[in-house]
Amino acid sequence: MAERGTGAGLQMAERIVRVLKAFADSGSALGVSELARRLDLPKSVVHRTLTSLVGTGFLQKEEASGRYRLGPEAIGLGLAALGRVDLVEIALPHMEVLRSRTGETVTLSVRVGNARVYVAQLVSPQDVKMTVEIGRRWPLYAGASGRAMLAMLSPADLEQHFATVELVALTERTIVAPDALRASLAAVRAQGYAVSLGERDPWAGAVAAAVITPAQGVLGAVSVCGPLPRFTQERVEAFVPALKEAVQGIAERLGATSRVLPVP
Repeated sequence: MAERGTGAGLQMAERIVRVLKAFADSGSALGVSELARRLDLPKSVVHRTLTSLVGTGFLQKEEASGRYRLGPEAIGLGLAALGRVDLVEIALPHMEVLRSRTGETVTLSVRVGNARVYVAQLVSPQDVKMTVEIGRRWPLYAGASGRAMLAMLSPADLEQHFATVELVALTERTIVAPDALRASLAAVRAQGYAVSLGERDPWAGAVAAAVITPAQGVLGAVSVCGPLPRFTQERVEAFVPALKEAVQGIAERLGATSRVLPVP
């Protein structure tokens, strides 16, 4: 009996790992039927596993759609594995100030290989606002947060990115021509921030800057984002000083000085 019990426990543990990995690989919300097809498991088994993981906080259920996504416990575990478990706690007070000064949604992303993942957001108090999906994976080359981090990577890491990542357009404004992307990254390095006007989401605008320390390199990026019509050049330029103060403050709290450059 003990052996059968142990075997059942191992089978359950393996199933939980497969489910969580499916969400991590997908980078988006999944439904019971879709997940059952991906894992070749009965829907009843998948549903029980998802319910258990929601109870532990490793998954969250979207009430409107009935789909599931990674929860705060899974995201916290991932940050711990990356050695960035304190980043969100340290960043949130600075993000609060930034949201107050801009009136827009403020997000925090971290780099995971050649991708980035949203790990925190403070939503705009305005009626029309932008929200992001925490835990969702996006390519580094698309959008302000990704390019803010990509531009600050070492030359070797940057070349590795160009050698291994296929540049696929997410919208008609995504920069996918290698020469154009390199030029854009050079501009981000020179000015210390990146701007996206419909690159990742056709209806969204954003301005972002990387959080960097000499000891750990690029740790993440903070963005100010919202509906595209509100992101005029004048407003973006007005956001930049507050954005840079935020990432500078986060970097200093992490025990180092940010490499984000001053506005020219």
